[in-house]
Amino acid sequence: MVREKQIVSKRSLQRAQWSKQHGKKGRASAYSHTPEKVKKSPHDRLHTEVLWQSRGSPKSTEMLLRKRSFQRLSKLVIQSFGGSRLRVQFPAYLALQEATEAYLVQLCEDWKLCALHAKRVTVVSSDVHLVRCLRGGGRA
Repeated sequence: MVREKQIVSKRSLQRAQWSKQHGKKGRASAYSHTPEKVKKSPHDRLHTEVLWQSRGSPKSTEMLLRKRSFQRLSKLVIQSFGGSRLRVQFPAYLALQEATEAYLVQLCEDWKLCALHAKRVTVVSSDVHLVRCLRGGGRA
């Protein structure tokens, strides 16, 4: 490829002069009369973001755990209780998985509420113990 000299056009010179005179203000907008928003503190923004994330999870209809891996784990638990000849239908596994996920989601929401009450965003092990004690699960 052959190199060519770059020639400064008249238009680019005019643009450079105009930007020197006017700075980086930009053009006046038609919506420049709108009032300025009140700036929220970062503390408020953290709590609203955490709550929004916990509210966003129930809107999705898909399962959180994979169906086959949950079914495999359920079979192992059933066999450990001595039900080696026990057979379970697939809709029963789905119902069991739905109930398990609902319990886990509620547990995580309670952990988040405990962390927010302590003015933290991160869930600590003491939050987990507190939720289990309040639910009657003990500290074990």
